[in-house]
Amino acid sequence: MDDAERTAMRDHIVWLTQQLELARLQNRERTALLRRMLDPEDLGFAVSNEVKSLVYQLLISDLEAERNAWNR
Repeated sequence: MDDAERTAMRDHIVWLTQQLELARLQNRERTALLRRMLDPEDLGFAVSNEVKSLVYQLLISDLEAERNAWNR
């Protein structure tokens, strides 16, 4: 591998790392909002039971996906 290829690989790795960190931040913010929607002391009083049920389903599917990723 020559220097140009190494530089291209490094740049690509840096970009991928930045994208991963951005996705992590967005997921954290999403999860925080969903939890606030379930908290009766925060936003939960304004959220219907139907929406709360959907939020629970999203959070549970996220947990299952995370577990499956770790078990591979």
